[in-house]
Amino acid sequence: MSEKESIELLRKGLTYARRTRFREAIIYYKKGITLNPKNPEGWFLMASALIETGNYTEALAYCEKAIELNPHYSDAWSKKGLALYHLERFEESLFACMRATTLNANDATAWYIKGVCLDELGKTEEAQDAYGKSLELEIIIDIEAEKKKVGR
Repeated sequence: MSEKESIELLRKGLTYARRTRFREAIIYYKKGITLNPKNPEGWFLMASALIETGNYTEALAYCEKAIELNPHYSDAWSKKGLALYHLERFEESLFACMRATTLNANDATAWYIKGVCLDELGKTEEAQDAYGKSLELEIIIDIEAEKKKVGR
């Protein structure tokens, strides 16, 4: 029963997060994680909300827990890269984003953060390649969204 309750709490938190009410989302995520601490999704969602509130160090810890539970969780690696970027730990962020793009080559955010980190590390040409890949993926995402709008 607690697994179902946990998922319901995470859904409620996600509803708040989608409305940019991250403090409320965090309350539900904490409850969901408490009921089912083995679900990496809960840890990931909490990390996402914490990043939105500027709590990068705490978000990093939640990303690491999600990755510990599922080392192949590409979104958690991407979010870890974002947290590390905000903490100005560019080499570690780059590594996390490289891991994310290895697991999911279509992660536009990870490619973009990778580009920013490469720029920060003075690797401008490599950064441009990463930015290009990010932009290419964003265009594809936009086209797909437009197709859904018009019912294709």
